[in-house]
Amino acid sequence: MPRGARPVAAATGTAVAGLGKSVLLLRPGVEERTHHLPLELVRRDIAGDHPGVPLMLRIRVLDAGTGAPVTGAVIDIRHRDALGRTGPGTEVRGAQMADQQGYAEFRTVHPGWHDGEPVQIVAEVHVGGYLAGGRSVAHTGHLRFPEALTAEVAQLAPYRAIRTPRTTADTGGEHAVGTLQVVPRDRYHLASGLLASIVVAVAG
Repeated sequence: MPRGARPVAAATGTAVAGLGKSVLLLRPGVEERTHHLPLELVRRDIAGDHPGVPLMLRIRVLDAGTGAPVTGAVIDIRHRDALGRTGPGTEVRGAQMADQQGYAEFRTVHPGWHDGEPVQIVAEVHVGGYLAGGRSVAHTGHLRFPEALTAEVAQLAPYRAIRTPRTTADTGGEHAVGTLQVVPRDRYHLASGLLASIVVAVAG
């Protein structure tokens, strides 16, 4: 944790036996299938020119059965922009391959929100030939933000322009839901940026 930073919330998920910590357990999709990922989306910096509070997101992927890092897993994330929009030109999306320790990092912004939806990042962890356009198994989860933090972010530009209410409903439908651990880079200046992390485990 950076010097002077204050923890806002701890990551929460499902306790996976043998890992010794609480992680977000992601179960596989119904079947292995062919996925297509445009290569221009394989990038660490997905913020680009999007305005918003800078967010450095670190995700670690472990094997739920052994606790070992899942080297080469592809983490594909997407979320609304800082004004709560999604779609061509506004959705924030990118993918990274996990390193030998199972880590992948993204430079993005804190998402905005839309009526009836929690503030979240949708993450798909692909095990298999995803980058090569081959067949892979997708494990999907919703990464939520602590409401105390989002309430502070909502006071900043451009988020304060959003007129729709936020929801804190914890349902993720058929997908697993976990809360990110988030700390500000500067506890006295939230707009300086945020550091967020979570550990996920993929089940076979």
